[in-house]
Amino acid sequence: MSIWGFVFSKHFLRQLVIAAALGVAIIWGALKLLDIYTLHGHGISVPDLEGYTREEAGKVLAANDLRYVVNDSIFDDNRPEGSIAWQDPAPGTEVKRNRTIYLTTVAILPEMVPMPDLTDLSRRHAITILETHGLAVGQLKYQPDIARDAVLKQKYNEGFIEPGTPVEKGTAIDLVLGEGLGENVTIVPLVIGMAREEAIRALNRAALNLGEEVFMDDTEENLKVYLQQPDPLDEVQYLQAGSSVDLFFRSTDVFDFEEYLEQLLSVPMPKLIGLTPEEVEKVLEESELEPGVEAYEEGASRDNARVYRQEPEYQEGMIILKGHSIDVWYEPAEETENEDL
Repeated sequence: MSIWGFVFSKHFLRQLVIAAALGVAIIWGALKLLDIYTLHGHGISVPDLEGYTREEAGKVLAANDLRYVVNDSIFDDNRPEGSIAWQDPAPGTEVKRNRTIYLTTVAILPEMVPMPDLTDLSRRHAITILETHGLAVGQLKYQPDIARDAVLKQKYNEGFIEPGTPVEKGTAIDLVLGEGLGENVTIVPLVIGMAREEAIRALNRAALNLGEEVFMDDTEENLKVYLQQPDPLDEVQYLQAGSSVDLFFRSTDVFDFEEYLEQLLSVPMPKLIGLTPEEVEKVLEESELEPGVEAYEEGASRDNARVYRQEPEYQEGMIILKGHSIDVWYEPAEETENEDL
């Protein structure tokens, strides 16, 4: 029998079909077994573990046939220590059985930072350095020294703290500063309406300390300064550098600060039309307003000028926030007098 005769014989064709069918069956069976082993089409949805403790997360993952590894930790004051802060893969991701989930936890031990060297720096520079390092400003104390507002010593718990010493982030560092020559006084800043930390920072930058704190509501959440003593609203207040300012707080959860500040910090809009530059300056100063743009028309000078326009425009009964600026336009006095006639 020839080769072609054998190839096209019934016996050969039958064996070829049997071999092909067997091959297909083997491949199909292997794929099915692989699907069963890998749970193809039956993935596990990764649970959301944020906020869980490590032990709680481990139990949840084990119940879902998943593994975990804690591969990092972060410092976060807004989350419970030891809790899960982040996970990979993300919650809801479809994964296979026995997949490893990588967890990042919130560090239990406090974050430590090296104490910077503040000696001989100015008070403002030292405060900026402390804030950059995540440290707080404690008490500002002054002692006789020719270098006014220069840092003479840096202290913690009444003792000198060496530069480079590891300290917990957020620690308050006391500064001993030089008084300089002559009287060392500072203007009390207006901190009413500020959040607590913002107000303390403003006092420190003015060489003043936080004094007594009075919390006027049942809650200490979302606090803002309601009153301060001394109060610079009525007149400018001066204190010796290193003095304390008492703050009274209310919570924005129970008190409407927007309306309060609008009433407290507003003054009647002054009418400046017809006034001289000197009179404008006096009125603005008495009203605790700021001079804005001053424009002089042709022929007008400081000696003969009168206001003929102001922005914002004057309206009877109108109020304006303290510190706001008012723009004025001047023309020669004789033109203003002619308009009046």
